[in-house]
Amino acid sequence: MHCDMSSDSDSHRSPRLDLDSAITFDEINRDDKVVIRTQNSEYRFSVIDPQNHRGMLSGGSLGDEPREAFLVESLGKTESGSLKDYRGLKRGARALFYLSCPGHRIERVTTSRISALRIIKAADRISLIS
Repeated sequence: MHCDMSSDSDSHRSPRLDLDSAITFDEINRDDKVVIRTQNSEYRFSVIDPQNHRGMLSGGSLGDEPREAFLVESLGKTESGSLKDYRGLKRGARALFYLSCPGHRIERVTTSRISALRIIKAADRISLIS
C-alpha cells in the first residue's frame, strides 16, 4: 500500500455500536479494541501502547491489513461552530491518526464524522473464551 491518503465518509447507525458517545485516552488499555463507525466505513484500532496512543489500525480506506498507527485526537465543532480538539474519540467528531510509512514518511488519516463508537475491553474478550 502506498502512503498518500487522507480519507473517508460520514454517519451510520448501528444499535450495538451506539453505546458510547466518547472514549477518552484514560479508558483505553493495552489489547483493547476500539471500533469506529462512520457512514460508509468501520475502522478497528487494536491498542498496543495506551500511553502513546499506539496501535494497529485497519478498515475504512486502509482495507483489512492492519497498519501501525497513532491516535492523535478527535476534531469536532462546538455548539457555537468553533473547532475543538477532544482527547480521545467522540461521536460527531473526526478521528485523526498518523501512520508510519516506509522511507521515514508519515501518513495522516482523518475519518469522516464518527457516528458510533465501541470499546471491546481485553478482559471481556478473555472472559468470553474461558
